[in-house]
Order: sequence, then structure tokens, then C-alpha cells
Amino acid sequence: MTIKSFYTLLLSATTVILASCSTETADERSATTGSETRPFVITEVQKPMTRTNISLTKPITWNAGDRIFAYNITSPRSDYDYLSVASDGFFSKFVGDIHWSDGDELAMFYPYIYEKRDSRMGVITLGLEENTVMDRGEARKGHQNGTLENIRFFDYSWIKVKNIQSTGVYALANVSFEKQYSLVGFSVRYKGEPVKKIKRVTLSNVYTEAKFDLATGKMDYSPKGRLTITADSPVDTFYVALFPDEHFAPQFEIETVNGEKYYSAVKAPYNCERARYYSETLELTTCPWVDIDGKKWGKYNLQYEPCTNLKGWEPGYRLAKQAWDYFYTNPDPFNLYPDFLPRAFNTSAFDHFRWGNIAAAHNYSYCYSRYYSYYTGNLQAVIQNRCYGDLAFYASQGKWMLPTKADFDKLMAKTGEYIGYYQDGCNIIVGVLFDPTVPACKKGKVLDKNDRIIGITNRSTGIYVGKYNNHNTRLKNFSKDDIDKGVFLPFAGAYTEYNDGAPRLQRPGGQAYYWTSDANPCNYAQATAFSAYYMNNGWFYPGTVNACGSAHNPKYNMYNIRPVYASCTNEGVKTKTPSKED
Repeated sequence: MTIKSFYTLLLSATTVILASCSTETADERSATTGSETRPFVITEVQKPMTRTNISLTKPITWNAGDRIFAYNITSPRSDYDYLSVASDGFFSKFVGDIHWSDGDELAMFYPYIYEKRDSRMGVITLGLEENTVMDRGEARKGHQNGTLENIRFFDYSWIKVKNIQSTGVYALANVSFEKQYSLVGFSVRYKGEPVKKIKRVTLSNVYTEAKFDLATGKMDYSPKGRLTITADSPVDTFYVALFPDEHFAPQFEIETVNGEKYYSAVKAPYNCERARYYSETLELTTCPWVDIDGKKWGKYNLQYEPCTNLKGWEPGYRLAKQAWDYFYTNPDPFNLYPDFLPRAFNTSAFDHFRWGNIAAAHNYSYCYSRYYSYYTGNLQAVIQNRCYGDLAFYASQGKWMLPTKADFDKLMAKTGEYIGYYQDGCNIIVGVLFDPTVPACKKGKVLDKNDRIIGITNRSTGIYVGKYNNHNTRLKNFSKDDIDKGVFLPFAGAYTEYNDGAPRLQRPGGQAYYWTSDANPCNYAQATAFSAYYMNNGWFYPGTVNACGSAHNPKYNMYNIRPVYASCTNEGVKTKTPSKED
């Protein structure tokens, strides 16, 4: 069924009158050849709209040449029959020669999918990305493009007619086309303002393919995945046909024509029912990375938290919710004695990890302190036996990966490095902000709160900046807008002592350690890390990967990971395997 004006979305009930009539001349023949067929006519009559029906503006229409499947449930054939629309209009006839006998049970399904992918009769494969259907009597390929018009290629509709009888002139049956999909219209806002000229929308955690049983109307779904819809022309509201979902909780990646990318998610899962229209207004967040000289730096640290189960991530893992977030935050950066950590070493939230460990990366008990990779090369995108490798790459299923030392070098060369703090409630979060928006003359430099150059980044030379709580401090009090501009690395401390009796982070709020993917090629037990320090006496040591000790960090130390973006689809990213893993 082609819908000239797809405004009611065929979500209205439809009554059909079935006729076996010797005076009717069928204008098309069944797809099945070499066997007996009988003329069959369906006359469609639209019912008045009811409360549960969806109407956007106008009634539905049919076009001559539209085609529906006809499947004999009682006596299945080796191929499908079909009926075709005889003429344009709101009320039309479906005519054709099909296989049927008195008492048979028939299933009708729209659209007639020209390129079928079915493994057995009576069960048809349905997708949401692209279909080739009979449109006005011609095979036409169509895809979802965010408009109502193109939903016609996915207007999955089904009826079942029982106990067909040929006695008398007409055999009447009241049957409704039942829609097998939901329709969702999305409008989006960012910071209270509408986002327009949307070019592409990617939905994650949605059903994208299903097997539909023509005899029962039941749908078996393939595992949830990603559905990307690209507009032929920019749109302000995106319409998407989706399969019903009792736990509808998609995540959205939205791209505009000017290249801006936004992210959002349904706030609370709900039952997305078939034959219903839903209108969503999404409040968007900005992209989870910052593009700095062609490298997409993540805005958030890698974290492990039990019971976390996100689509596209290994159980327990996710990115932090905010750039300044880290577990077990110390309210005072000068507090040398932070609170003890939980002694449930393997089942507690943690965001410090050993270098190259996967299987027990977040376990901070002493017995796991020697679980690290002996690999002496570059670990980026390396996975081996799900036990060792690039934890960020593994946890994100290929979307994120460890940065190299060279990545850190470029980050610091192409930005201005601010030292400062963010106040999150009662917590003071000290950190460094690498801002790519500063003038060229200030890139590669350390900057104070007044944008004055006070040092050179990627060097371990100390700079006196004063205490954060003094009025004459040189530390910048970051706003969220400041942090959104660049890469903020909170001073989240480290875990190095493995004291099972009294586990504590070392200097949370006063020092930063972040792993790179580069091992020490001369010592299997060491790797390169980014480090920065803020001392109790007001001295600041800028971030560096070039200090003499940068490549000599013991791999059993547990540091933060700030990943860089690899790919949403893993395209162009190949998993490397070391020749040997000890």
C-alpha cells in the first residue's frame, strides 16, 4: 500500500469485505504458476476514527498497483500469492487470483516485499533500514529518511481471515488491518532552544530486524542494535518507524548539517506499543569528545560500577557522567588522609585500573596486584583472550581506546593548559583543562585565571600558583561552559599501596595519573603515564608525559584512563594481537 498522503499512518482500523464473485474479473495473476487459482476480491472500507487511532491530518489513500501478500494458512504453498489495488482512492479493491478453498484461513500482509529474505514459508523477515516494495505497480527501493512519506516502505500491516465461504454472492468478514510497528516523532532541543536542520539520527538499543509469523501475528526479534537514518533533505522533526518494545529505552546520536553532534536518551523506559504514535522532545547534551587537531578526545573518564549494563558496553563499564566525576572524591584537595575505600575489592565502584589488565582490571585487592600485561609495545586496540589488552577498547566494544604518548604530546601542544578547580556542591575538584580555543600564541603554554602565560606545558617545572582558597590564587574557577570547551582531567589520585586492611587512594584532589597505551620497551613491568601535581604549599607541576619518570610507572599502579574515540562501528579499527602475552 502506497500512501499518497501518509498522515493517518494507517494506524486507523480498516474493515474489509471479502468477496468470491464470478462476475469480477481479476486484473492480475498470482505469483504462483502451474497450479489452480481462484479469483479473490477484497473491498476496503474505512471505519470512523476511534480514540486509540492516530490521525495527523488527512485520511489514507491507496494507489493502483500497490500489492499485498496473500498466504493460505490452511494449505500453505511453496510461494506467496498476492493481491493488487485496482484503482486509486480512499476506498479501493484488492484483486487477483490466489489459492483458496471454502473454510480456509488466509493471512494478508502489506507491503509486498519484492526482495524476500525468508528461510521458510509463513515467516517473513522484516527490517527497518531499507525495503524494495511494489509501489504503483513497480518494484521501488526505499529507506527511512526521517519523513512521513517514506514510512510507506515499512508500513507493516497484517490481517487474518478465517473460514472463507463461497456460498451466496458475497461472503462477509469484518477484519482490521493491524499495524505491526510504532511510529515515533522526535523533536530536539539544546539548552532550551530547538535544534533544526537535522541530517542524521542514530538510535542505539532498538530492535532493527524481526521474524513475523503470518499465521499467528507473533514477532521474534533479533538482538537489539543500532539504526541509522539519514535525511535526504534536512528536517526539523524526525519520524521513525520502530518495532514495538516493552522496554523502549533508546540512546540517540544526532547530527546537524553543520556537523554538530548531540546525544540524548529516553529518560525512563516505557512500553512502545504497535499501532501507536509517540511524540518525543529530546533534551540534548553535547558530543562526548572534543576534536583537537583531528584526534577525538573523550570528555569523561572510564569507570567501573557494578550493575551497570549499557548497550554497546561490557557489563559494569561506562564513561563518567561528568568531566569532573571520579569515585571517592576528596572534598579538600589538601587532605592527605582521604576516606578508606570499601573492602569489597571486586564488587565496588572504581575508576583506577592496572595497565593492560582486563579480566580483573578494577579489583584493587593485593592478590591481584600483579595482574598486568607484560607486553612491551603499544597497547592501543590490543585485545588478547579477554584477559589482557586495551581496557577502554574492550569495555566500550571498540568505540574508545587508550591514548598514546604521542596523543598526549599533541593534546598539550595544540591547547592552552589552565590549572584550576570546579566546585561540585561541597567538593572542590582540582584539575587541568586543555582548551583548544585559546589563541595560537597561547597553545603549548600554561595559563592562569587571567589568561596570562605562566609556564610551558608538558614540562615538569614547578610554578607557584597559590592555594585555591586564597583570594590571590592564580587558579581558575572553572564553569561548566569552560570545561565543555576542552579536555578536563580531574586530579583523581592513584591507587598504589594495596593495603587490604586500610585501602586508600593516594592524593585524590592533589595529583593526576592517566595511563597511555605505550609500555616501556626496556622493562616489561613499566609503562608511560601522564602526570600532574598540585602541592599543599601552592606549587603546581603542569601535566607531562615527557618527565624523566613518565615511562617508568609500575604497571601494577592503578591510574585513571581518559580514552580517545576510535569508532562507533569499528570501521578502520583493527584489533591487534601481540605476538606474546606473558
